[in-house]
Amino acid sequence: MSQSEWKTQPATGEWNTADNWNTAEVPAAKAVFEGSSQTVITFAADSDAAVENVEFSADATAFTFIFGPGKVPGLTITGQGISNLSRKQQSFIVASTSSGHDNPQLVFTNHATAGTDDIYYCVGPISEQGYGGGVISFCDNARAGTARFKVWTGAEPPPQFRKENIPSTVGGEVSFSNSSSADSANFTIYGSLGIDGDTFANVVFHDTATAGKATFTNVGGTVSGGDGGNTQFYGSSSADHGVYNNWGATHEKANGGDVAFDSIATGGHGHFYNHAAEVAGGYGGVTSFNNNPPYMEASQGASAGNGSYFNYGARQGEQGGGGHLEFSARYGSPTGADATIVNYGSAIESKSSAGHTIFSINQPTRYFPTAGNAKVWNHPATGVKGAAGFTEFSVYSSTSDGDAGSENIPTAGNATFFNLGGCTPEAGGGYTVFSGTSSAGSATLIAYGGTNGGYGGRIAFYDASVGDSAKVCLMGDGELDIGYHTAGVTIGSLEMTGGVIATQLGAEVPALTVEGELSVKSSHVTFRLGKQKKGGFAFNKSYTLLTCTALSGLTPELFRANSIDGVEPDFAIVGNELQVTFTQQ
Repeated sequence: MSQSEWKTQPATGEWNTADNWNTAEVPAAKAVFEGSSQTVITFAADSDAAVENVEFSADATAFTFIFGPGKVPGLTITGQGISNLSRKQQSFIVASTSSGHDNPQLVFTNHATAGTDDIYYCVGPISEQGYGGGVISFCDNARAGTARFKVWTGAEPPPQFRKENIPSTVGGEVSFSNSSSADSANFTIYGSLGIDGDTFANVVFHDTATAGKATFTNVGGTVSGGDGGNTQFYGSSSADHGVYNNWGATHEKANGGDVAFDSIATGGHGHFYNHAAEVAGGYGGVTSFNNNPPYMEASQGASAGNGSYFNYGARQGEQGGGGHLEFSARYGSPTGADATIVNYGSAIESKSSAGHTIFSINQPTRYFPTAGNAKVWNHPATGVKGAAGFTEFSVYSSTSDGDAGSENIPTAGNATFFNLGGCTPEAGGGYTVFSGTSSAGSATLIAYGGTNGGYGGRIAFYDASVGDSAKVCLMGDGELDIGYHTAGVTIGSLEMTGGVIATQLGAEVPALTVEGELSVKSSHVTFRLGKQKKGGFAFNKSYTLLTCTALSGLTPELFRANSIDGVEPDFAIVGNELQVTFTQQ
């Protein structure tokens, strides 16, 4: 039968009961719904129903389709999909548990579409006190249309987290596989209602599926220890041109909403907004790369693509952690690719409250993250007691020797970093910091001066980090800080239109070496010099601050520094070295 209409006076709400249809036959091609006394449609546990199209006529009442637990999909839609001529909201409620995206309750396949914005989908567990959740699956070239989706989970941890051998999703799930698309749909995704930090609802993309131009709202955690909503990309899937709002937690010790890229998935041209947590002790929204399985080949990882990532600091009364972006490289080697990354400052003092981006590894590992060709803006703090936006390259170790010889280190690649100076009195400037054995690669690092009494932007090298062939540009009171380096920093080139170079004098002076061009476009070069806490500083002793072949064309009078214990510095150029002496009479 090509078409069947749902009766105006059916005996029950069961889809698979033939007598509920005018043709006395369950439709296989087109199911039409008009006005009816029975508007709640249910599916038996062994339903396995399939239909090409579902149509709500112009005079249809508002229907609710309920999918409970079952061993097979309650309904598979295989043709054009769902169309609604009534403009009344039609609702599809999946209240179940599943073992994964291959065990769905509602399936769209071939080229089927989920419909327009007056079609509402809700997928979650059987009850608020339940665990896991049901699954809506999009396969082949199916599309979510412009429909609206709510994805949630309950308060109880899934069985695998309770050490029971019962497979389950971590929450309600909308899954996109093969070449399916989220199209222009709208998704609101919630975290756990309980205290388990690994329980959350999620929208998941597999294979070459794409997010299209959909909008995703990943709600921050609402209970102590709980997680936020999650959107996840696996395989070769893409965030495409989607819009992603990752909201911060609204409860202490809760996680923010999250977008995660794993395998070799890409951020495409997506726009990602990572917001700060509302409460102290809560975590901000986050976008992460290769933070989850599966393990990839050493040179493979997820990509930020051409996406735009905005990490907001705490503001407008927010008191918790800032929005952030993580390239953690736990299961692959991610790249910032050609992304635009913006880290905003905070109105409160805590460093973690600022918007920030982290490129890090935990050694030993065969993976490493790179900033690629990204453009990164680190904004200043919003006031005197605020924290500035920042980018950090870090190496952590689980071994006693630090595994310092590893070649797998975070690198700034060919990226450009704009560290903006404060623009209100005593506001800290945005900064980029390299620690551990991380590398600046071939990046361009720019520190702008502050205005209106604000401090300059900053570039800092700590520990045994490497300057490599990076280009450093300093302007105004923008600063290059190498004072806490273990030996000294070598960079590719240095351009100064003002700027400050900070280091410490003592037994082992962290000096700067410029292998290539040294360009000075200001009337003087300023050093900020301190005494090393471990000692070794002496008056009447010459210390090398800078080594560069271009020094031969400069004069000592170009250089300035602060006094130490009331003694003024004397500069000298000796061959390729700039030396300073504090001569005490």
